[in-house]
Amino acid sequence: MSILKPHGRLSLCADYVREGSRLADIGTDHGYLPIALCLSGKIPSAVACDINPLPLRSAEDNIAKFSLGNVIKTRLSDGLKAVSSDEVDDVVIAGMGGELIRDILTAAPWVKDEAKHLVLQPMTRHDDLVKWLVENGFTIIQQAAVLDDGKYYTAISVRFSGEKTPCDLYTAVVGRLDLHDENSRGFLNRSLQNLRNKSKGDPSLLPVIQQLEEALHEAE
Repeated sequence: MSILKPHGRLSLCADYVREGSRLADIGTDHGYLPIALCLSGKIPSAVACDINPLPLRSAEDNIAKFSLGNVIKTRLSDGLKAVSSDEVDDVVIAGMGGELIRDILTAAPWVKDEAKHLVLQPMTRHDDLVKWLVENGFTIIQQAAVLDDGKYYTAISVRFSGEKTPCDLYTAVVGRLDLHDENSRGFLNRSLQNLRNKSKGDPSLLPVIQQLEEALHEAE
């Protein structure tokens, strides 16, 4: 990992952060993302948050190494609880499961503001997160996938619109991914395999599996 230029899964998040926005990075770990974005000049400031003291100290060391202490603040925070709506424009939540991301957003009602922009990268249960988002008034602006160290990851660009839309399982799995994109296809093939495994105990998943198989085949 190069701090100066994120690659792989973090590069997706970096690409989706809006130019000139004030960032909150939730689950910042070593602080790589806010450091890279501040060094590149894409953002003017950031709040780097983590629930664990050890990675937060690592982030503080990295921030100091690049003399960015005046523009990147660190906070020990459970989700967004230590962040206020008036200090950030974009929020990145990456490196955790879809259910936890949902819980973090639920506990921070101020994210339901059309001016705010969310960049979400669920490590698991992305379909559950997408379903919750669209059924609770959020609009998916963009979504992409990337292959990083042998694993596929997705990132989702989201804003609140207030428009609540029913979301079936197929729509939740595919989201806004481009079926013609190689990385998106790899990500969806992994999701397809997970569905096949689950269908052994839940035959009701078989129609969705067939629908996804056909969609991927048609996009070849």
